[in-house]
Amino acid sequence: MNENRPARVHASGPAPSLDEREQRRSACDHCLAMASAPILPVSGKSWKRRRRRRRLAITALVVLIVVGVLVKLAPHPGRDLSGTAKAPAGRSVITSWLTNASPLAWSAGDDRIFINRSGRNGLWNGYSILPDGRDEECVTCREPSLPRVGTATNRAVFDVSPNGRYVLLTVEKGSHPGAIGGLWTVPGKGMYNDIWLETAGGTRAWQLTDIPTSSPAGIIFPRFDRTGTQIVWSQMYAGASLSHPLGQWALKLARLVWRGGVPHLDDIRTYDPHRGLFFEPYEFSPGDQRILFASDIDVPSDLLSPSAFNARIWTLDAAHLDDLQRVSPPEPLHGMFSDYNEFAAYIPDSDRILLGRTYGAATHGIDYWTVNDNGTDPVRLTFMNQPGNPQYLGYSQVGGLAFDPQDPRRFVASVSHRLLRPGDEQAVFVTIGSGL
Repeated sequence: MNENRPARVHASGPAPSLDEREQRRSACDHCLAMASAPILPVSGKSWKRRRRRRRLAITALVVLIVVGVLVKLAPHPGRDLSGTAKAPAGRSVITSWLTNASPLAWSAGDDRIFINRSGRNGLWNGYSILPDGRDEECVTCREPSLPRVGTATNRAVFDVSPNGRYVLLTVEKGSHPGAIGGLWTVPGKGMYNDIWLETAGGTRAWQLTDIPTSSPAGIIFPRFDRTGTQIVWSQMYAGASLSHPLGQWALKLARLVWRGGVPHLDDIRTYDPHRGLFFEPYEFSPGDQRILFASDIDVPSDLLSPSAFNARIWTLDAAHLDDLQRVSPPEPLHGMFSDYNEFAAYIPDSDRILLGRTYGAATHGIDYWTVNDNGTDPVRLTFMNQPGNPQYLGYSQVGGLAFDPQDPRRFVASVSHRLLRPGDEQAVFVTIGSGL
């Protein structure tokens, strides 16, 4: 596959003042100085100093990134949707549903939506609920359904099997370095999380992975294929660094088999074309020939715009883990999150793909678009980040989603308006216009 890599250009906008330029230069020089510190084969205090220096460098980079993002977002405070908002030309209709809810799966058999939400103690759990908001049940709160873990860790539902009998969970370990329930262990960040298979009612569960705690490791987005016999997920094998602020991940694929009434993962395969990438899988194509995922493959990187902050959407041949094809349209980059792509899905009964993009968002948030499965004919679907549009909500970033099994033009999704505050997601229904 031949890809035209976008040229690296610097962020546009008003020229900073002399004082601002000096402050930025000083901060960047500080990061570079710490990042380029020599690594010597010594131990004891020198090793501890190096570790402190590395942590400070990462912290400095994160502070610079956060400050830069917050400055951009300041003029566009977000708000939750109340009622219904229609986009011009009938492209979409957004309808408010639940607060503190992040949906990721919709069961066809009993018409239940699986959501994740944080409790008063800050810990996440998975629930199922009817589309009208009735009959909410927690499927991850019960003991002893998660042996050796207990109830006081983060856990979430990431998919439901095609027959509706089982759900895939990520579950934070009951013991690991750092704080239990910490920010990096929440669903979607996945530090020290394992994959579990659980009955959809939450009465029984089986642990499928056992990642190490001796070094940074994690799991996000385990997803079934369309037969329920394969699972794809992303697994962290190295922690955050200056050039990889989200850590380093690989795509994993395995068969789900049962022996003696107990599920196991067999024939685990890994896709990691070169070290240092980010991966987030979403689903298998109709017929299970391809895997749809986000990654920063072939994305240029620099100090203030790591490649993971402009991830793209791709598909990959599921049988041989080759034949990489790009889905998100190629756009020129001009800094972090100028063309960040995430949360993709095949639109049922269609040859088009739904994806979230920062491209064209005036508030630098994420709206939904649709494209052909080869990345052509991009059409913006929602306008939550577009001032003056009837759907405008201020800064908004979309999250996980699931299509209605009874209506291929409708899906449920999460929308958040406050950066760095997990747990404020609002669940909404989005209906795709008939002309798209």
